[in-house]
Amino acid sequence: MNLLYISPHYPAHYSQFVESLASYGVNVFGITDLPDEALDPKLLSSLKGHYRVQSLDDEGQIFAAAEFFSNHFGKIDRVESHLEPWLEVEAKLRDHFGSVGFKSDEISFIKRKSLMHEVFVRVKVPCANGIVIKDYEQCVKFINKKYPVFIKPDIGVGASDTYTIRKEEDLKSFFKVKSDYDYYMEEYVSGVIESFDGLTDCDGNIVFCTSHIFNNDIHNLVARNENCWYYSQRNIPAELEKYGRAVVKNANIREKFFHIEFFKVNGKYQALEINMRPPGGVTTHMFNFACDIDVYDWWACIVSGNEPKRDYSLKYHCAFVGRKHDRTYKYSHDELYEKWGKHIVHSHPMNPLEYLVMGHWGYLVRAETEEQTLKIVKDIIAES
Repeated sequence: MNLLYISPHYPAHYSQFVESLASYGVNVFGITDLPDEALDPKLLSSLKGHYRVQSLDDEGQIFAAAEFFSNHFGKIDRVESHLEPWLEVEAKLRDHFGSVGFKSDEISFIKRKSLMHEVFVRVKVPCANGIVIKDYEQCVKFINKKYPVFIKPDIGVGASDTYTIRKEEDLKSFFKVKSDYDYYMEEYVSGVIESFDGLTDCDGNIVFCTSHIFNNDIHNLVARNENCWYYSQRNIPAELEKYGRAVVKNANIREKFFHIEFFKVNGKYQALEINMRPPGGVTTHMFNFACDIDVYDWWACIVSGNEPKRDYSLKYHCAFVGRKHDRTYKYSHDELYEKWGKHIVHSHPMNPLEYLVMGHWGYLVRAETEEQTLKIVKDIIAES
C-alpha cells in the first residue's frame, strides 16, 4: 500500500502515525516544507520517500509532489494529513488518483458550518438556528431584536474573524469590516463545551470513543486571555454518546478520527461542530494516557487492513492544562512535579501557532477521580 502523507512533521507528535504505518509495511510518502536534515530521524527513516515543497499552502506544489511519487512508485492508495487546512486538497488528490477515502463532493459538510447544521437537523440532534448571511436586512429579520447572536466564517476554524453581536450597532460595525467570503450567523448559545471523540474503522463503525469537558470555547479563551484546560470523562453521558454516534453514522466517517463539539445548556446538549480529524493539541496523547492504549498504532492498523477491534477502558481522567508566559503562577514547574509528579504524565513547550489559545507550556495529568484531576488543574493554573 502506498500512502501519501501531507505534513507528517507537524504537529511533531503526528510523526507517530507515520512510524506506526511503516511498522505495518505501508509505504508512506511524505510532503513537507523542510529539508531532510530538519526532519526527526525516526520520521525520516519511516518514510519511503520525502518531497520538499516551498509552501504547503500551494496546492500546485502539493500536486506536483504527489505526481512525482505516483510516477515513480505506482498508485497512491491513501491520502492523509489529520489536519483541517488540507482536508480539501486531500479530497482533490483522492479524486485525481482514485484513492480510498472522502472525495471532494463528500466533504462540503465538514468545511461549511451551514451544512454541518443540516447534518444535525437530519439526525434530529438539537442545535442553534442559523443562516448564511446575505445582507443587513436579512440579519435584522433573523435576529428579530433577540440579541445576542454569533457570527463566524462559514468556512474556517478557530476564533479568527468571529463576532458576538449584542446590539444593532455591533451588526452595523460588522458589515463595515466583514470580508467578501460567506459568514454564518446563529443564535448565541452559552454553556459548557463537551466533545464526543473517537476513531472509526473502514466501514464507519466506531471502534474507540471518549469525551472531553472544556473550560471555555476558543473565542472566549482568546478574548479573555484565559488559561486553556480540558479533561476526559470516564463515563460518557448517554445523551452525548447517542447524539455523537448518530452524527458519525450520518456523516459516514470511515477509518478516521472524529471530534464533535456540543454545548451543554441546562443539562441538555446542543450540537456545535463536526471535525473529521483528531482533536487539536496533544489530545491523541490524552487518548493513550487515559486508556493505556496507542491510538497512533490503532489507526495505522485499521488503514493497513488489519483487525480494527481492540479492548480498552476509560481508566483515568486525563487533562491538558496550558500555562502562559504573561503571568506569575503560584507553583513553579519543579514545585508542581514535587507535588503531583506521579500524576503528571507529560509536559512540553507548545508550538508558537498554539500560544494564543493553548498557552506556552502544556501539562498532561491523569487521575482516577474527577475530584483529584480538578485539584491538580487548579494548582497548575493558580496564580500568585
